[in-house]
Amino acid sequence: MKAAMVYSPFGADNLKIEEIDEPDTNTLPENHVMVKVDKAGLNPVDFSVIHGKIVYNLNPVPHIPGSEAIGTALTDGRNIRKGDKVMIYNRVFCGSCEFCLSGNEHLCSNGGIWGVVSNGGYTEKVTIPEHNLFRIPEGIEDNVAVSTPIGALTSYRSLLRTGAEAGKKLLIYGASGNTGIFAAQLGSIMGLEVYAVSRKDWITEYGAKEVFRADRIPEDFKADIVINSLGSSFWESSMKHVRPTGSLVTFGVLTGREAGIDIAGMYTRELSIVGSTGGTRKELQNLLNIMKIHRFRAPVARTFKLENLKEAIEYFKETRDGRIIIEP
Repeated sequence: MKAAMVYSPFGADNLKIEEIDEPDTNTLPENHVMVKVDKAGLNPVDFSVIHGKIVYNLNPVPHIPGSEAIGTALTDGRNIRKGDKVMIYNRVFCGSCEFCLSGNEHLCSNGGIWGVVSNGGYTEKVTIPEHNLFRIPEGIEDNVAVSTPIGALTSYRSLLRTGAEAGKKLLIYGASGNTGIFAAQLGSIMGLEVYAVSRKDWITEYGAKEVFRADRIPEDFKADIVINSLGSSFWESSMKHVRPTGSLVTFGVLTGREAGIDIAGMYTRELSIVGSTGGTRKELQNLLNIMKIHRFRAPVARTFKLENLKEAIEYFKETRDGRIIIEP
């Protein structure tokens, strides 16, 4: 079967589409299910893996990237049945460390991101522990489903961690990105007053009340919750627009991972800086329950075949409207 393999020293020049052995249904590890990959996403984690700029431990090398995927079960598990449409909860976890035992398996001391600490979904078939598989409820579009375990779940947990509730103001930097689109939709559903920082005015179609350009946010504008998924380039601006007692939540370093802090400004306004990453399986299940009731959308800019992954990577660098989807 086909698979994308990236070799050291990484970069698109060291990415190859190769034929590898298919998993054998007769030798599946215990409690694992074989899944035919139907769609995968290309997100900043995958881009960083391919270019050797990941902040996590990469394993194995050579490596099959792809940290978000949906597919069809090819074998039976205890609860998952052959033919089920499934999404992959993209955290590798041991189940026995203090974080797993407390229900925070996404912080597992011995795990990491699927597609980073393990081979991922840029292939035709994968073998997955059944506890990482969630049935996709009817009515959820494929492009939403493939984006849910990273884009939607990351946004959902970040809002929970900042005490999001009806009536609060939410300001989202990078609102037209994978996480931002879901943050806007979730914020609107939760009753927040949603504002976006983006060059894309169409984000108003996803729940934002108003869109600001990064250099044109009113000086006196303050929000209870500010999401900065972009990193250091927008750190000073995002801190400036948090109201006293409010929270800045961060979960991305696309524009840089280091930034300065005005310590006096932070404590005199009693601001909270919240780090958030991914989410738990319980939160994913709760999110899917929300999605059964409310229709979510995930705009797609282009879909590429797996053999054209290099072209997709080049396109990732461009300004675009929506996600990049990869199909085997």
